[in-house]
Amino acid sequence: MNNAILYARYSSHGQTEQSIEGQLNAIYDYAAKNGYNVIREYIDRALSGTSDKRPQFQKMLNDSAKQQFDVVLVYSLDRFARNRYDSAIHKAHLKKNNIRVISVTETITDDPAGIMIEGLLESMAEYYSAELSQKVKRGIAISVNKCQHIGSFIPLGYTVDEHLKYQIDPLTAPIVERCFALYAAGNSLKRIGEIINEEYSGILSGNIYNTINRMLDRVNYRGVYNRGGSYVEGGMPRIVSDELFNTVQRMRNKDKKTPARARAHEEYILTTKIYCSMDNEMMVGVSGTSKTGAIHHYYTCKNVWNKNGCTKKNVKKDYIENFIVSKAFEELEDNNIALIAKTVSEISKCENNTPIVSELKKRLKDNTSAIDNLLHAIESGEHMDLLSERITQKKNEKADLEKQLARELMEKTIVDEAEIKFFLNKLKSGNINDTVIRRALISIFINKIYLSDDHAKIVFNVSNKAVEVDYSMIEELEKPPEYGISESSYMTATAPD
Repeated sequence: MNNAILYARYSSHGQTEQSIEGQLNAIYDYAAKNGYNVIREYIDRALSGTSDKRPQFQKMLNDSAKQQFDVVLVYSLDRFARNRYDSAIHKAHLKKNNIRVISVTETITDDPAGIMIEGLLESMAEYYSAELSQKVKRGIAISVNKCQHIGSFIPLGYTVDEHLKYQIDPLTAPIVERCFALYAAGNSLKRIGEIINEEYSGILSGNIYNTINRMLDRVNYRGVYNRGGSYVEGGMPRIVSDELFNTVQRMRNKDKKTPARARAHEEYILTTKIYCSMDNEMMVGVSGTSKTGAIHHYYTCKNVWNKNGCTKKNVKKDYIENFIVSKAFEELEDNNIALIAKTVSEISKCENNTPIVSELKKRLKDNTSAIDNLLHAIESGEHMDLLSERITQKKNEKADLEKQLARELMEKTIVDEAEIKFFLNKLKSGNINDTVIRRALISIFINKIYLSDDHAKIVFNVSNKAVEVDYSMIEELEKPPEYGISESSYMTATAPD
């Protein structure tokens, strides 16, 4: 029997503790039926799958290095990660330790069709998550235009009225003005904190030093509303004058070091898909800085740094990604769309009864039988009062089971043929430069890419066909950079051996 661990999570929006228990029941049922011994649970409660800042999820990834389990069981793919790129990275990390991820409610195999279906489901989850995110951002933008309060934090010195507009708080606004004046007079933050404690004892709580430090940089206090990079002059009531605010900023900037330029996170969307044809080794994303200071991004064979290693030249990231994405985009023709939609919908028909749904249906059937038996007993002249109470209990139980079943059926991840066609046609009509669409095209259509310096063999998931393409990349290829892997690239650490 193979050892397995389970990972489950639920977000805080519209889900309860019952949601996590339902996932666990389904996973344990699947494990029992398929010969897996669940040795540990990793559960993140009230955390979103759109973020990797999930403590139990990260612990599970770290523990995989001990190689004490063979499989990670999840209720569905979107419980593991909603973002296809992050999902690929984490699965590669687990694969390096010979560990697979299995969804217990989605029949997905390791063959090209299975990879295609997994890519489709995860891409749809990411696409619609991104769509939802855009709607949320549009809602925030409307509030920003109105200079309304968003979220829970209210800057010291303000209150919010019934229209979500900021108003000056007569109790705390004088504290703000006093802090600015004290700093402009040359007092240290420590001394300002001591004075405020003496003059306004009991009003401020927590770390007063940090509160004052952040306060002195807030443009709100000179009447500027800011949210999500948007700034509106006069969008908030003013507490300090421009002259006082600017004086404080000049004094603070004298002692501040210029922060290092933030490193941009570069995404290598072909990771886990692209291989060097010379030694069949995975190619990974690297970056380096040239003598001119420009940053260049490449895919290179993992063996290039080994002694007597691979001599294959690097290929520029943008060039090869655009090349492969364009080939994947060509697969979005009507026949393939129909084939994919039909294949996945047929699987959907076989998955109407997930373990949870099957259990709920069985309990409903038993419940209905119990109610019928109780009614027959009343008709036979047995104790009516006691039986009536039992019938009421059973009917309440039935109503609860029906609600749970309806909720489960509504939350099913698998989609029907029309929905899949709609989604694929959305990709077809979308912007090929959109990151979400590029990820989706690679995830759904590309199985593997074997790359040489002037030749590519692309294995597609649809019909498991391989296409060999000759192309000229002489001007696009460069020698492996001597400066090696940039710190901004972590792909090599997570790619499987």
